[in-house]
Amino acid sequence: MKPAFSKRFFANPALSRRRQIAQRGQQAVEFLLVAIVFIPALMGMFIVGWNMIRTIQTKEVVRDLDSLFIKGTDFSTYQAQQLAQRLASGLDLQFPSFSGSIATNTAASGSGIIIVTQLMYVGPTTGSQCASVGASNCVNHDSFVFTKRIEFGSSTWLAAHPSAIGEYTGTGTDALSSQGVVPSVLTNTSAKVASAGQALLNNDFQSNNAGQTDIVDGQFIFVVEGYFDTPAFSLGNLTSQGVYSRFYF
Repeated sequence: MKPAFSKRFFANPALSRRRQIAQRGQQAVEFLLVAIVFIPALMGMFIVGWNMIRTIQTKEVVRDLDSLFIKGTDFSTYQAQQLAQRLASGLDLQFPSFSGSIATNTAASGSGIIIVTQLMYVGPTTGSQCASVGASNCVNHDSFVFTKRIEFGSSTWLAAHPSAIGEYTGTGTDALSSQGVVPSVLTNTSAKVASAGQALLNNDFQSNNAGQTDIVDGQFIFVVEGYFDTPAFSLGNLTSQGVYSRFYF
C-alpha cells in the first residue's frame, strides 16, 4: 500500500514563479536602504580617521622641531628648513630655496605652515631685565615679548591660520633681522605680544595650572606652531578642517 502524502508538502512551481516575479528588485531596495545609513557612516569614519592621522603627524613634527629649536637649531637657514620638510614628509610643506638666512620664507604653494617663536617674560620694573635699561625705559615690563620669529611654508595658510600667539609687527629699525631676531625687546613696543597672545601665555605660564611654578623675569619660552591642511572632504556638519598643533619648551 502506497503512503498517502498531503499535497501541501509539494511546492507549486507556478506559484513560486509568480512570487519571484512579484519580489523582483526587492534586494536592490534593501541595499539602497542599508546604503543610506552605512555610506555616510563610512565617509564620516574616513574623514575622522584621516584627520586623526594628520593630527598625529602634525603633533610629532611640531614636537620634534621644538626639540631642535631649544637645542640651538637655526630655522632661518635653508638647511634647517629642509630638515623640517623631511620631518614633515607627506604633509606637503613647501617653500622657496635660498642662501644665507631669512626670517620669513613663504610661497603660495604647499599645504602647511611652520611658525617658530622665541619669547621672554619681562618682570616688574624692579626686576633685573628692566634694571638693565632703566625702569623708566622698560616699556614692556610685566609682559611676554617676542625675541625671535621665523615662518616658513605656505603664505596662503599663514594668512588663513596665523600664529595663536600673534604676529610681530615691528618695521624699520624695529624690523626682524635676517635670522628672525627682534631688536631691543625691553624698549621696543612692537616686541610686546598683543593682548590675545598675552592672555594665552598668562593662562599657560602665569596661572599655577596643575601646580606648576610661574615663569620668572628673563625666562625664555621656545614655541613651534604648525598648521597643515587636510583633503577637502565634507559630510553635512562633518568637514575636514585641517589640523593645528602648538608645542612649548
